[in-house]
Amino acid sequence: AHTCNLSCAYCFASQGKYNGDRALMSFETGRQALDFLMDHSGTRRNLEVDFFGGEPLMNWDVVKRLVAYARGVEAERGKHFRFTLTTNGVLIDDDVIGFANREMDNVVLSLDGRKEIHDALRVDYAGNGSYDRIVPKFQELVRARGGERYYIRGTFTHRNPDFTKDLFHMADDLGFTELSMEPVVCAPGDPAALTAEDLETVKEQYELLAADMLRREKEGRPITFYHYMLDLENGPCVYKRISGCGSGTEYMAVTPWGDLYPCHQFVGEEKYRLGNIWDGVTNTALREEFRACNAYARPECADCWAKLYCSGGCAANAYHASGSIRGVYAAGCELFRKRMECAIMMQAARALSREEG
Repeated sequence: AHTCNLSCAYCFASQGKYNGDRALMSFETGRQALDFLMDHSGTRRNLEVDFFGGEPLMNWDVVKRLVAYARGVEAERGKHFRFTLTTNGVLIDDDVIGFANREMDNVVLSLDGRKEIHDALRVDYAGNGSYDRIVPKFQELVRARGGERYYIRGTFTHRNPDFTKDLFHMADDLGFTELSMEPVVCAPGDPAALTAEDLETVKEQYELLAADMLRREKEGRPITFYHYMLDLENGPCVYKRISGCGSGTEYMAVTPWGDLYPCHQFVGEEKYRLGNIWDGVTNTALREEFRACNAYARPECADCWAKLYCSGGCAANAYHASGSIRGVYAAGCELFRKRMECAIMMQAARALSREEG
């Protein structure tokens, strides 16, 4: 859905339009996208599809029809679809809750935390905040899901580098336990952009969060923070060390017109259009550039101790920060390393606790 019913100030997708025209994907285009995925996924059985926007609930009937189509053909094609819905929550109703809880393997719910923080940036086109409209709906949806297979996904900006206050509000006041907060991605001069001083605050907040999560675990009321989910014993698999997120090769974004881009953050950048769902990937040179886009392709990564966990980081962030997908987003690297430090500290603390217990 290249349109949205909110007008969030920091939206990288230019309020859902991706710097282009507003549009909703047709069922026919969506069906071809699913066929394209099945046709080009080889022997891989499990396929993942995220309904995204803009706001996908503005195209809800098509979402339901596409899920029904996929369920109707997956067995004969030897495939299994895992669906995810990412929504701002404004249009959630009983039908959405029931269908999502039957068919969506994961639901990502956009909430920035405290009411004053959320309502300052996540507003409708009349300038009204959305907190009071969406929080009860999120709570009902999560309750109906049994508190599983969802994430509350927030964005922190220059307005709230003290983002743990927002996480703790969502956990303690609203009852959400599966949480993720991401730093804003925007131009350096944007009012929402994080400053150098903000980054120091954010790093302190990551440490505070890690310590608090350990305390909550001891008290028997744990919360999950997406970026602290770390397998120290096995580490990242070799394949992921060199492929990263798979943008442009294993993962692509499909526009309402059927164009293919390496990921949703490149949509609208014409030079990054890979092809379309009818003709396939026609810009093969670009695909190969993304295939080689990993930590080993970036000189700046050579001596970084965390490179095998991020595989060079987000190509889109690198592009927007440096003009090249093989560049680096220095602030993002700094924050990633701090998150890894905190995640390792938590694993070490748990190991020590087990030994002492």
